[in-house]
Amino acid sequence: MEPKEKSILTPEEYLEIECKAEYKSEYYKDEMFARSGASRQHNIICANISGILGNQLFKKPCEIYIGDMRVKVSETGKFY
Repeated sequence: MEPKEKSILTPEEYLEIECKAEYKSEYYKDEMFARSGASRQHNIICANISGILGNQLFKKPCEIYIGDMRVKVSETGKFY
């Protein structure tokens, strides 16, 4: 059996697939990887940190995102 040829996925293709997907994934070096869901504890920690940071950054030019935001790291080309 011959090895399966790796298909290359562009960032644009990844974003198009991800916007329609039921489950979240990450993109790195032309490949897409499934992500696991968050636990209850994780969500509690995120909510607490968001509240604290929100108070500290009130009326400052920063934004806080708890989740469901896609971020690209320019230096690596990876999407989270």
